Amino acid sequence: MERWKKQVIITGIVFAVFMTESLVHYSMAEAKSEGKSFKEAWKTFPDKTELLKMAVIVMTASIISGILINKTQKALKVKSAI
Repeated sequence: MERWKKQVIITGIVFAVFMTESLVHYSMAEAKSEGKSFKEAWKTFPDKTELLKMAVIVMTASIISGILINKTQKALKVKSAI
């Protein structure tokens, strides 16, 4: 598989995991501040502006993670599973 395709897959996986985590943290904070249960808070998403900010931050971290994973694999001479 081409290197850039692997990079996109790794970045996409990391983004999905970290974005889910950020939404969990958002819901936990909303539940605490609004006196709701986590389940109630989980049903509501942040407004578009906040969601976009979260996505930009998470995408930046995902790209950096993907690059670091790639460099680590090369340094350790480990073959990727993909």
